[in-house]
Amino acid sequence: MWKETTATEPPRTTAQDAQKPVTEEELRAIFERLDTARDIFRQNRELREALSHRDTETRELRSRNAELEEIVRKFAPVLLDAATTMGLAAKDAPSSGPVRAPSRWQQQGRVL
Repeated sequence: MWKETTATEPPRTTAQDAQKPVTEEELRAIFERLDTARDIFRQNRELREALSHRDTETRELRSRNAELEEIVRKFAPVLLDAATTMGLAAKDAPSSGPVRAPSRWQQQGRVL
């Protein structure tokens, strides 16, 4: 957009240039740059606010995830025992094909 000056650069205006009045075109260009800078700062502020909200949501989700992991750790042995028992029961049962639960239509007495 525009070139930034460093601290070691000499000023670009001379005493003679400083005495010249600013033309409407130059003033318009200055205002356009100010408007652009204002828009950039507004967008930056909006993005920072959105990022802040996302950071808060991320912290909440991580906390909830830790709670759920703890719950799973508590119940994992019980679930493993239940799965082992079901597997042993299925192994000992006579093999008559896969057992399926009746569908909603079959429970209501309707035929597919």
